[in-house]
Amino acid sequence: MPYKIPSDIRYEERLFGPLTIKQSVYALITAILVIFLLFFAKLDFVIQIILVMIVGLLGIGFIMFNLDTYLINYVFFMREKKETSWISPAARRLMEIKSIRADAVFLKDGRVLGVVKVKPINFGVLGKEDQDTVIYGFLEFINSLNFPVQIVMRSVNLDLSDYLSALKRRIVQRDDKMSLAYYEHFSEYMYDYIKTNKINDRLFYIIVPAKRFGDETKTILNLEDRSKSVIETLSLSGIVAERLGNKQLLNMYASYFTESFKLDEEFISPITMYRRMWSEAPKQHYHVKEDI
Repeated sequence: MPYKIPSDIRYEERLFGPLTIKQSVYALITAILVIFLLFFAKLDFVIQIILVMIVGLLGIGFIMFNLDTYLINYVFFMREKKETSWISPAARRLMEIKSIRADAVFLKDGRVLGVVKVKPINFGVLGKEDQDTVIYGFLEFINSLNFPVQIVMRSVNLDLSDYLSALKRRIVQRDDKMSLAYYEHFSEYMYDYIKTNKINDRLFYIIVPAKRFGDETKTILNLEDRSKSVIETLSLSGIVAERLGNKQLLNMYASYFTESFKLDEEFISPITMYRRMWSEAPKQHYHVKEDI
């Protein structure tokens, strides 16, 4: 039976025994420095021993543990910008986004992408027949693709604040004192449990690229057809998916720079955020008594 040799095998020439050329150069430099410190450097004996040990450890690091690669990566890491906000030009350069419109992401390299959000299902609780339906439906989805896609899985902090707030509003409307007391204990328990166990929520996306045309309208229509095809094919296996709109796309990208993740909320900029907070604040009513 013929054996196929992998094409990504890398081979480096050996110079001294098992050492590669790079390792041999590091070993030679280390040996020269050690000999110089021991026999030619006119230093105190204790200082000589300390310097020899430091040079020897660094030599072992360069020879055996690729210390040079770690140092280069560290230097590049320190030179890069590590903090930015989602409204800064640095964020746009990092994501290489030109614009978000027509429910699509326009990148600087000319690509136009659509994002389809897939609702996860608990595969483990399904019966054998339902599991087979999902598996064969997904295989049908894969086989039906005639264009490349990217499947993205993202973990975010589980946020139950909206659910708990809605639950509290319903209890307050019923004016149920007993249920409100139970709610306070329940909400505190849930927040502590999520924080202690670091429970995350998983989100799944399918990135759909559009076929490039000279006419932008044709490109957008092609993206709509491809996104619709992905959603319809996934629905055959019982998987619910939807395409993200402009506001949802903006929120998704902005959430990478913030601690909160609210995909279904309307997009809020720093300016409109304060306006919204002001408009939702309780208004005071003043009654003026007119003298007749």
